[in-house]
Amino acid sequence: MQDASFERIVDQYIPLIKSQIHKLNLTTNYSLYEQAGLIALWECVENYRVEKGSFSAYAYIKVRGKLLDERRKEIRAYNQRSLNWSEHEEIFSAPLPVEPHTVDLTSLSNNQRKWVEKVVLEGRSLKSVAAAEGVSVEAVKSWRKSAITKLRKQGAIFLSN
Repeated sequence: MQDASFERIVDQYIPLIKSQIHKLNLTTNYSLYEQAGLIALWECVENYRVEKGSFSAYAYIKVRGKLLDERRKEIRAYNQRSLNWSEHEEIFSAPLPVEPHTVDLTSLSNNQRKWVEKVVLEGRSLKSVAAAEGVSVEAVKSWRKSAITKLRKQGAIFLSN
């Protein structure tokens, strides 16, 4: 197989590469995947051994594997770029500041009132409230959840998370 010119092999196996790209639904970055398929085909030509089986079966497996590897790399890169909600939860879920006299806080527990006063009204972070109160951030989140539930029952829907 190594004595044949690579161009002839490409002409013969480009339909395999294209069909695998379409079967795997990798049409968004078509040229990237086509290049990966050609690289896999080149590696097949370089590493093929007759005693191991037919070239076409070897090429099929190598090309498909290379395309899947490229897709995994793309997914990994996307996941690293995307926002992690838990890291940015405070920014996006912080309620809007409200006037203290518009909401009845008497139905709230002391801890729930602390959350409303320190986080909602003063604009402090959950982490700073937790440190000041000597509790975990999860405890302050629990106060928030309970306070929001009670305030929603009162009709104070503006505190949605």
